[in-house]
Amino acid sequence: MIDPVDVLQRDEIRELEELATKEFRPRGRAYDENCEMPRENIQTLFERGWLTTTLPKEIGGKGSNLETDDPATYLQALRMIARGCSSTAHCYQVHNHTAWAVHDLGTPDQHERYIQPMFRRPFLSSFVGSEAKRKHMYMMNTQAKKVDGGYIIRGEKNYATNGPMMGFAIIFCAIEGVESYQDNHLMVMIEPGMKGVSIDNDWYRPNGMRAAASPVITLDDVFVPDENILGKPGDYPRGRWQGKFHLGFTANYLGTTEGMYNWYRQYVVGRGKGGSDLIQMRTGEMRIALDAAESVFHDAIRAFKTKSVTEAELLSMSAKSMAAQVAFDLSHKIIHAAGSTALFDQFPLSRYLRDLETHVLHAGHDRTAQIIGQSELDQEFDSTLQR
Repeated sequence: MIDPVDVLQRDEIRELEELATKEFRPRGRAYDENCEMPRENIQTLFERGWLTTTLPKEIGGKGSNLETDDPATYLQALRMIARGCSSTAHCYQVHNHTAWAVHDLGTPDQHERYIQPMFRRPFLSSFVGSEAKRKHMYMMNTQAKKVDGGYIIRGEKNYATNGPMMGFAIIFCAIEGVESYQDNHLMVMIEPGMKGVSIDNDWYRPNGMRAAASPVITLDDVFVPDENILGKPGDYPRGRWQGKFHLGFTANYLGTTEGMYNWYRQYVVGRGKGGSDLIQMRTGEMRIALDAAESVFHDAIRAFKTKSVTEAELLSMSAKSMAAQVAFDLSHKIIHAAGSTALFDQFPLSRYLRDLETHVLHAGHDRTAQIIGQSELDQEFDSTLQR
């Protein structure tokens, strides 16, 4: 196994961090103003091969995901990108997770149509499970009706990350007439040009993560042919795919917080505040918290190679929750130590704060704690769930 600490020493990872802080971060203000996709950042990632990180080396990818001998590179890259732009990191995360699933579950024809183009031009893909009033992560309101040659899909999905640059999306829906979500959960691959597909890019206007454009997709009796069905019904929950993605969010929370902290250190030293006893103490507290979050993050990555799947998922949930708590803790400390001027628009601090405030809410951390508690108390639990 390639260890996560060793990955951090690679030249390509160091270069990625420099790109993120010196190029991606300065562009953030302009992207945020109109909730625009970070197109220049995506182009840079494409040119350096980062948009195919989770795909096998044999076909041109970097060969890194939790099921290879290199579980850390795609996560450490995500972390480095987040140090400069959390939104760009999330676009990278969702796209690479989608590519990974299509490669592992897709047919040769789907590989040809959806994987091979990723090496030829910069576009993004998306996993879209989120819906308004969804009762359970695996129980969809969007319906799939079986017809000759495919399915008719009807419903509305929200938070479709990468929508404005989307080449295709994996849409989660439920097969009509099948009760159990482990049997009715269906993944269909749709493209923006399909009849009945409409994308509302004006819907997405959040407080933070504004460059990770995530619009609403409406599916109005969309015919999806059988060749666009990914895997078999129930493959996503049975394959515990949701549990593979805990660490992607962990990497983003941790990286964004580290980026904010690194900027804060340069700012207070440049303002001549480094000699303050109080600021020294607060900064020391922050460093201790970051070191602890990093340690659990690295242990969770290793766990996918050294422990059972369930143990690895639980540790990943702990790492994600700790990274979120550290993000909120450091946000509070940095505001008070840096002072109000640091929040002016000319500085990136306010964007870091908004991005963390918005993105950390993606996962239900009370639910995470409950699931870990259930496991500790010998109760039934599902460690794949985000909320």
